[in-house]
This record gives sequence, C-alpha cells and structure tokens, in this order.
Amino acid sequence: MTKVRLLALLAVVALVLFPAIAFAQGAPQLPCAFHGTVQVSGANVADGTVITATIGNDTFTTTTGNSTYRVVITQPEGKSYDGLTATFKIGNDTASQTGTWKMGDNVTLNLTKGTPGVTPGTGTKGDKGDKGDTGPAGPAGPAGPAGATGPAGKNASSVIGIIAIVLAVIAIAIGVMVMMRKPQKV
Repeated sequence: MTKVRLLALLAVVALVLFPAIAFAQGAPQLPCAFHGTVQVSGANVADGTVITATIGNDTFTTTTGNSTYRVVITQPEGKSYDGLTATFKIGNDTASQTGTWKMGDNVTLNLTKGTPGVTPGTGTKGDKGDKGDTGPAGPAGPAGPAGATGPAGKNASSVIGIIAIVLAVIAIAIGVMVMMRKPQKV
C-alpha cells in the first residue's frame, strides 16, 4: 500500500508542477489599441482614409469609417514597445498627435491635421489672383493590396496550462482518495 501512496503523491506533485512550467514559457502579450476621430482642417475625413501608426520602425495600418479609426499594435516576439511613442499619419500627412504604447491599454486619441476652418489650397498666390476654394472630394479609390502576413501566433502553452490544471485537480482527487482509503485486513 505504501508504493501506491508514493506513486499517487509523485503523480500529484508532477501534475501540480506541469502548469507552472507551461505558464513560465510565456504569458500572452496584450496589445495596445489606439482609437478616436480623424479630422483634417476641422473637417471629418472620408471613409476609407488610411491611418498609419509607426512605432519602433514597425508600421500598422487601418482605414477610417464614420471619421473614426482603431488600430491595434501588437509587439512582435522578442521586441518591447513599452513606453515607446507611436506616431500617426492621416493618408500621407503626419497627424499632430502621438501616443505612448502601454501593454493592454485602450487609448482614445483623436487625430487631427491642419488648422480648423482653413481649407487646404485656398487663398491667393502672388499676382496670379485668387485660386478659389477647393472642390468637393472625389469618390474613394479602390482598396489597396492586402498587407503582408503577420508573424505566427504564440504557441498553445496557455491551453496546455489549463489542461494541466484540470489534470492536476483530478490527480489530487485520486491521490486524496487513495490516501484516505483504509487498508483491508487479509
């Protein structure tokens, strides 16, 4: 009976340690998301306007809908963006705002470019007379090509850890039952 108890105890110890080893391999890295409104010279931008976020020489893009954007910035494996500044572009123009990356944050950052009430391309140019106001924006162009495939996701260590926890609970229950079992008289 002592061998059975010893084996049960070893099984419990092994199964309790397995989740710790699985979780030590790396917890999932939470991204940082930036979202908000987008305006150029005080006017809302057209749907489909490309918004580009740049951080640590990496770029992340999204497009607008209803003059709003949302871009999720995930750290590549082996890199840390914590505390780095993200810069933003509205189309080809640099936005006035920047944001600081922090793991798990969901940052509201309204992006603007230009001065409200001043429409680009208006006014006079020397003695050539008034250029007049800019005409209405044309229709949005076709969607651009798909971006490059992102890096492979994390391994399934967190799923393995959950499975290991369930197995550890089962092993503990079996171990307790074996240890509480009274020896039978022969």
